[in-house]
Amino acid sequence: MRTQYKREMDQFGPRQEELEQLYTLIEGGTNMNRKKWIGRRAVLAIAACAALTLTAAAAAVPKVWDALREDLGAFAPYAQTIEGASCTDEGIEVQVLSAISDDLEARFYLAVRDVEEDRLSEFLTLTGRLTAGEEKETETKASAEVIAIAASPFTTGFTLVSYDPATKTALLTAKIGYYESARPTGAAQLELTGMSTRQGTMHGNVSCEAVTGSQLKSLPAGEDDTVVFRATGIFNGEYADAPLPSQKVVLAPGQNPMDIEGTEDMRISSMGFASDGCFHIRLEFAGGVKPATFEPVNIDSETGVNLTAGQIGSEFFCDFLVEGGDQKYHVIQERLVEGGMDILFPLLKVEDLKEIQSQEARVYGTYFRPGADIEGEWSTEFEMEYYPSAVLDWKGTVSGWKMRKVTLSPLSVTMLGHKGDSSGALANTPLYAVKKDGTEIAAEPGTGRYGNLGAAGGEGWEGYATWQFTEPLDLDEIVSLKIRDVVIPVK
Repeated sequence: MRTQYKREMDQFGPRQEELEQLYTLIEGGTNMNRKKWIGRRAVLAIAACAALTLTAAAAAVPKVWDALREDLGAFAPYAQTIEGASCTDEGIEVQVLSAISDDLEARFYLAVRDVEEDRLSEFLTLTGRLTAGEEKETETKASAEVIAIAASPFTTGFTLVSYDPATKTALLTAKIGYYESARPTGAAQLELTGMSTRQGTMHGNVSCEAVTGSQLKSLPAGEDDTVVFRATGIFNGEYADAPLPSQKVVLAPGQNPMDIEGTEDMRISSMGFASDGCFHIRLEFAGGVKPATFEPVNIDSETGVNLTAGQIGSEFFCDFLVEGGDQKYHVIQERLVEGGMDILFPLLKVEDLKEIQSQEARVYGTYFRPGADIEGEWSTEFEMEYYPSAVLDWKGTVSGWKMRKVTLSPLSVTMLGHKGDSSGALANTPLYAVKKDGTEIAAEPGTGRYGNLGAAGGEGWEGYATWQFTEPLDLDEIVSLKIRDVVIPVK
């Protein structure tokens, strides 16, 4: 085994002392020790080692590790490899592969593989929960005016990273945000009750450069056509009472078709001006595809009558990716037609042609497509490691906010401060970690909040802000944090 590892590592060219550290890891080192060994060549060596030693499911699907490593990027050396956390039901194998966490946020990776049939695809969604932590009391819980960031020790959201049809394996990721009201613990559990490949998510943009002012062939709208969405009369200002055209028409199909990049489930069938004088976009859906719709509920508080009974709402939209927020590009009516959907823009006329030609129409939202629904029970427990944040010995002021607590981990920074008013909030403020050699590592602003403490008997305002680093820190190399004109020493 030692000879095999050396042969695999030689191609990356690490120093001998680094190889000795790697051998120590393989023969008995711990995950946390591994994650303290940082450096470009170490990243490559660790990734190669992980590709060799990844257990059962991942060993059968080596592309999973490639996708996982690519998604982690510079954070790969800090990620924990989870061993033994797998389960199988209904011919589907689920395995938790990796986790990376501090006490602000945790990220998990899991592989899902069909070991009997071919029911999975790049549209895979999961139903269930991943729990890793517990709720905690916070310093501001008593304040009714301080809006807490949504946080909990679990998540029901799973995002597909990749799908390999050759091995019928999907890699998914899930995140848990702890913030102030939750915290990680050593124990974690994954519980799934179902999975499906029937739901698609669309995010596509289409250039309108080829649109002309010519009137396209139009058809009368059917009396029984279903209108699934209408955004007219809901905006403030000049478009608040935008009327629909008296002539109810839709574009005829197939007049200037174009593909939407990244999908074969739908395309533009016709786009331009109809006989009602308004701009339309007609979408063509592939067989078995339909937009996600719902029945909105608006109960009258006095009579108990459902005021929207019989109406339908849509979770699938088409409008414009337009700068400046001009709402006329977002006032739409969506009508289901044979084989697709007609989107009417009642405020866009021929006189808007040049402006329309410079824009992109966007198609986005959820929809249903042919696929499989699989119900079952997948449950596994595992131990999760995390990097606890250190509380810095500093109580200075940033933009008038007197800081009560500043925390730092290899992955993130948090600040909790107090001020007499709400000015100078730290949201979207850049922050940098400064190394001993003077180089800086950027941290991207994360989620923050601020609120008035007066309603709870306090005084002034409280603010909480978070940042996450673009690459992991070796804390022994960090001497300070920089934010605005303030230098915060790290000891």
